[in-house]
Amino acid sequence: MNAKKRDTTGRRVFAYALGAREGGGQIMKKVFLLGDSIRMGYDDFVRDLLKGTADVFYSEDNGRFAGYTYVYIPQWKKLAGDPNDVAVVHWNSGHWDCAHFYGDSEPYSTVEEYTVWLRRVHDCIRRNFPAAQVIFATSTGIAPGRYEQMSSPRSDDEIAAYNKAALQVMAELNVPVNDLASYAAGFPIEYYADEVHFTETGSRLLAGMVADKIREYL
Repeated sequence: MNAKKRDTTGRRVFAYALGAREGGGQIMKKVFLLGDSIRMGYDDFVRDLLKGTADVFYSEDNGRFAGYTYVYIPQWKKLAGDPNDVAVVHWNSGHWDCAHFYGDSEPYSTVEEYTVWLRRVHDCIRRNFPAAQVIFATSTGIAPGRYEQMSSPRSDDEIAAYNKAALQVMAELNVPVNDLASYAAGFPIEYYADEVHFTETGSRLLAGMVADKIREYL
């Protein structure tokens, strides 16, 4: 059953991306996508790009901050059937962690807290998808000139600091990184749907980066 487009604000409903088999009965490799609403913008396109190579699964739930992803991985993994069959998990967390909610001067998570949660999410992925190669994706930046419009602001400097911390953690964990932040840094304003999310054009470009990175580990 194909996934349907959905609200990216955090509504929690689940859907399969594809079935476990393609034509001819061949069992396909499985990929699981974890992440926030940026992931929700490109997941359907990644599924389409990898059709015939791998079955792509993901929750319709927004992964939000790293701690939320940590809590729900044991539920989301059920979407892929046997989690031991998942070959790759592509994951991002960060936008919610560095955001300032309701006028708070402090981010949801400090950089130090964020790194602790990244390690815990990584360990949770390894426990729940024991055969999978984990890939971490950096958080993309803010649309040019739109920082002042954000209801839950986070600056490009803050995002860069959290990405830098994430890169250090992933290096220690020997986890490959998909640097979506650097790739999207050159996107024109026309590729943004709002302050942080992307239009179909922008999301399709990110999907290409994600699919290419996943193919390296299939």
